[in-house]
Amino acid sequence: MTYSDTHPVTGYPTDTLYVMGGREAQTCIREAGPMSRAEQARFTTGTVPYTLGLEPRERTMLPGYDSGVLCMLLGLFVLLSYNFRHYSTFLKNFVTDLFSVRHREGTFEVRTFSEAGALASMVLVACLSEGIIVNSWLPAAGFGAPARLGAFFTIGGVTAVAVLYYLWQVAAYSLAGYVFASPEGARMWMKGFNASQTLLAFMLFIPALVVLFNPEAAPAVVSIAVTAYILARLVFIFKGFRLFFGDFGSLSYFILYLCTLEIVPLVALCRLAVWFDRLDLGISGF
Repeated sequence: MTYSDTHPVTGYPTDTLYVMGGREAQTCIREAGPMSRAEQARFTTGTVPYTLGLEPRERTMLPGYDSGVLCMLLGLFVLLSYNFRHYSTFLKNFVTDLFSVRHREGTFEVRTFSEAGALASMVLVACLSEGIIVNSWLPAAGFGAPARLGAFFTIGGVTAVAVLYYLWQVAAYSLAGYVFASPEGARMWMKGFNASQTLLAFMLFIPALVVLFNPEAAPAVVSIAVTAYILARLVFIFKGFRLFFGDFGSLSYFILYLCTLEIVPLVALCRLAVWFDRLDLGISGF
C-alpha cells in the first residue's frame, strides 16, 4: 500500500499509525485537509505525559506485615482466649480494685478463683501495646534503632523492657507496702496497681493496632498513649494517697515516694534508651 499524501503538520502519511519519540504513542491521523491554527492548538505533538506512567517507588514495609510481630499478636490472642472464662469475675473485681480503699471486703467480693492468668494476659496486652506505640514514635524522635533492628526486634525489645519494668514496680511497691503499710493496706495497694495496668491495657490496645497498620497515625496515637498512661498512673497514685495519707507529716513521705518510684525510674529509662541508641551495634539487614 502506498500513500501519495502526507499530513501538513506531522509530515507522516495520512490515515496511518506511527511511533513518536521511540514510545508507543499510537496515533491515528485521519485524512483531512490543512488544519487551521485553532485546530492545530487542539492537537498535542511529541510525547504525551500520561504515557510515561508513574515513577516507581519502594513499597513501605508496615510493622503489621512483619511475620514476627504477627506471631506475637497471635500468641497474645491465644493467651487471652485461654483465660477467657475468668474475665467475667476478673472484670467484676476490676473497679473495686481500682478505687476501693475499704479495709474489709464483703463476702460477695471474696476471690473464688486464681486471677494470675487473667492478670498476666492483661499485663502482656499493656506491655505489647506500649512496645508497638513506642516503636512508631522512635523514628520521629530521632532514634535510629528501629531502622537497624527492624520492627520485630524493636517491638520485642521494648515489650521486654516494659515487662521488666512492670516486675520491678511490683517488687518496689511490695517492699514499700511491707515497710510503710499494714498487710491489708499493702495488699489493696498492689491490687490497685494491677488494676491500673489493666485499665492501661484497655486504653492502649486499639490505638496500638491502628498504628501497627497505619504508621501515619503515630502522632495522634502517641498523644493518646501518653494521656492514657498519665491517667492510669494518676488513678493509682490517688488510691495510694487515700490509703497512706494520715496527717500533714506523711505528705513528705508521699513526695519522696513520687520521686523515688514514679519519676526517677522513667527518667532512667529515657537515659538508657538514648545511650542504647548511640551504641554502634553493627546490626543490619534484619
